[in-house]
Amino acid sequence: MKIIQVIDTLTVGGAEKVFVDICNLLFERDQDVSALFLLESGDLKEDLNSNIECFELHRVNKWSYIKMKECSTILDDFEIIHCHFRHVYRYISLVKKIFPFKGKLIFHDHYGSIDIDNKIPFLFSSIQKPNYYIGVSNTLTKWAIERLKINEKFVFKLENIIIKNTQKQELDSIFDFILVSNIKPLKNNQFAVDLAKKLNKSLLLIGQNQNNDYYNKLNESISDGIVIKTDISNAQSVLHQAKFGLHTSVSETGPLVLIEYLAHRLPFLAYETGEVAKTLKKYFPVFFIDNFDLIQWKERIEMIKNSTIDFSQFDKVFEKEFGKENYYQKLLSIYLCIIKEN
Repeated sequence: MKIIQVIDTLTVGGAEKVFVDICNLLFERDQDVSALFLLESGDLKEDLNSNIECFELHRVNKWSYIKMKECSTILDDFEIIHCHFRHVYRYISLVKKIFPFKGKLIFHDHYGSIDIDNKIPFLFSSIQKPNYYIGVSNTLTKWAIERLKINEKFVFKLENIIIKNTQKQELDSIFDFILVSNIKPLKNNQFAVDLAKKLNKSLLLIGQNQNNDYYNKLNESISDGIVIKTDISNAQSVLHQAKFGLHTSVSETGPLVLIEYLAHRLPFLAYETGEVAKTLKKYFPVFFIDNFDLIQWKERIEMIKNSTIDFSQFDKVFEKEFGKENYYQKLLSIYLCIIKEN
């Protein structure tokens, strides 16, 4: 079975980390896996196993027939074409219609705003309707079945995981709080800043700037002890530099960072959104809150810090719910189900 994972580029983000982990997991288990980047490889390419064959399309104009033909020629050699992101699937679906290739096309949906935006993307319910769909949450798979009307047999849930990274990067100081999240309004980074200021605590914000206006306003609002770093590609490497994790995003499908906190035994408080939050709340209900009231966040953080935390439970839950072997078996079963379909 020849498999190719397709993405535009590997900037720093949750879905991009999943892409890298999938490639590495498949390769480690002797699966024939390659990677295709519609643009160029990007920052996280360094985390990809160096023995994985990679193709870079260097597409500039998405309407270029030359690039479409080149893309089709690459993909024609594979049985499974696993596309990450809606815009990537849309492009590959278009290529398949203009320059047909033989392989099965899978759409892996990482859309993080599904809780506040469930509209159907243009043409997704008609000529670009996916035949095979992977969602990272129950909300997404339900949306695919009920809104896109995809055959339930070919709608799969594959919850996100992370591969624990033990590398450590030393910073200048230890922070009271850490927030790992790309910087844009949906992620609600400003709330974490407001919380740190109210509690007079230090805060490290790690993430890519994805909205200049929001980033500039955030920068203007920070005070002493609050640091923004946009150049750290491996957030796990600095988690040991913080005492407590935060997650303030309004809407998520994952979020992966909560698994990273868990893997590194970092207590946290998170707004309750996404599949990972639903899973972890069963074990650690006190770590989740359903509002953005600064007083209630302050009280809950104090409650957590004053409680006795069984960190061995972190390890057990991480392995049980987010172990890479279970993830690999789920992914493999999806591929085999699709390959067998005529």
